[in-house]
Amino acid sequence: RISESVQESMRRLHTDYLDIVLCHDVEFVDIAQIVDVALPKLLELKQQGLVRKVGISGYPLEVLLRICQIQQERGTPLDVCLSYCNFNLHCQALAAFVPKLRAAGVETVIAASPLSMGLLSDGETPEWHPAKPELKNAVKQCIDLVRNCNEESKISLAEIAESYAFSYGDVDVHLVGAKTSQEVEHAFRAYSRAQKLQLYASGKYENDNIQSIYAQIKTILEPFAEYTWPSPPGNA
Repeated sequence: RISESVQESMRRLHTDYLDIVLCHDVEFVDIAQIVDVALPKLLELKQQGLVRKVGISGYPLEVLLRICQIQQERGTPLDVCLSYCNFNLHCQALAAFVPKLRAAGVETVIAASPLSMGLLSDGETPEWHPAKPELKNAVKQCIDLVRNCNEESKISLAEIAESYAFSYGDVDVHLVGAKTSQEVEHAFRAYSRAQKLQLYASGKYENDNIQSIYAQIKTILEPFAEYTWPSPPGNA
């Protein structure tokens, strides 16, 4: 099935190789399926030149790290590791794991979902979002704070969240989803803005009102800095 999936992707993309292939959501299957079945097959396809880079993606950092360590112990370190929702305004857990992933031979670390699967956007939190109620309530506090100050600040929670996440420089790639060219352009602007602000490295907004809002948001979300939700969920 893995070979068929790679061949089908190449057919759809009209190419004779794939730059990166990841085993997705690795926590949802037994780890032996990943390290004894899926990854060996992908590494075989890499040797054949059909795949350039092989890696994994998932949410629990401990699981991602363990798989990377196993691959290093076997002499076949992974090229890529993608972690989502683990570096953003409410959670910075990824920062402690990046050096460990590097030590396990991972070449490229990707941080995905800077808005934490929509939690840090400016609308209603999706009902399905797995965060605990206390975090959701804290985020709602932040949204209300921004809205109440918005006549003067002209900024959104999502903009602040992007600027913070994109300023983290220890990963190689920040990954966001985009459906339109406008969303792609927005992501580039947000990234450029983040490089100037450098909020993660204690940078500050020039606008005092926005800086005050940002400082209050950080205080509200600070208790959740290392919090992660169960994945798979208990009812999976």
